[in-house]
Amino acid sequence: MSEETQVQEPQQQTIPEGKPEPTPQEHLIPKSRFDEINTKYKDVQTQLEQLQAERDQQSKKAKEQQGKFEELYKTTADELAKTNDGYKATNSRVQQLESVINGLLEAKLEGIPKDFHDLVPGNLTPEARLEWLTAAEKKGLFGQKQEQPVGQATNPLQTMTSDLNQLSPIQLLKLGYSQRG
Repeated sequence: MSEETQVQEPQQQTIPEGKPEPTPQEHLIPKSRFDEINTKYKDVQTQLEQLQAERDQQSKKAKEQQGKFEELYKTTADELAKTNDGYKATNSRVQQLESVINGLLEAKLEGIPKDFHDLVPGNLTPEARLEWLTAAEKKGLFGQKQEQPVGQATNPLQTMTSDLNQLSPIQLLKLGYSQRG
């Protein structure tokens, strides 16, 4: 028989008994490929679990930090309230003291003659003006100086005493010369 004319008969596969016949729709995967895929799946599963655990820890830390931030916020808010209260109290005290200083300044200005008012610097704060006026008064800039005689009086005051025995000889002479005239 020639090869061309030979018809090949399909060989029938023999299926051992007890095993069901494989269906043509079912694909068989080699064991090595299955193990490889299964190992990758397990690795990915463990990585996913680790990432979830890390995310949970970060979430917990964030909540703890948020609690700390809330505590810091409350502390800062309390400090701000105290500072604002102190500022208000200090501001009211400053206003009271300014009114007192202005009153003292006006009293000092009333004691100065009107001619000297233009000598007081107007560009200073009330406290500085008050200090300037006090220093000027100490130096006698605005005060009226009393005239003091230089030396002794040439005509001493005459004192009349009834007891001439208590006078010294010089006093007796002075008394005698003063009456002589």
